Amino acid sequence: MRRTIVLLIAIFVLNAFAFSEVKIGVINPQKIMDSTKKGIAIQKRLEKLQGEKQQKINAMQDEIKKLQKDVMSPALNNEARQRKNIELQEKQKTLKRYVEDARNEFARESKKEFLNLEKELMPLIENLGRQKGFTIIIDITRPGIVYYDKAIDITTDVIKAVDAKYPG
Repeated sequence: MRRTIVLLIAIFVLNAFAFSEVKIGVINPQKIMDSTKKGIAIQKRLEKLQGEKQQKINAMQDEIKKLQKDVMSPALNNEARQRKNIELQEKQKTLKRYVEDARNEFARESKKEFLNLEKELMPLIENLGRQKGFTIIIDITRPGIVYYDKAIDITTDVIKAVDAKYPG
């Protein structure tokens, strides 16, 4: 049964392509991001966010280094050393949490920015596809089709063929 369905789909696809000229375009989203004013502005915002987080991480690491030196000081008595050691452990935990939170925030912001850009680009890509007569536009960085001419959609034909072959 599966083989039959695949064969039917292949026949319909071949027929669709046999009677029409296929024009395929590709896009490279990374190049779009690196080369457009909008993409460069997004990258700068993300770099700024990352820089701010890194500055805070550096400051926290400096505090930890200072505390590590303080803990090793021979001038401290045992009680003071224990307090400093507890403070050191707390700061290390705080740093670890902050680094993880910063990574998550950066990932969220990056994803949000890229999704927003993609939403803005899709109508432009579809317009270009129609204007330039492309049948299909493919994103070279990931699987899938970014745009396709609705005239090559044979889903309805496949549904009819399957229903005809395998009636209720």
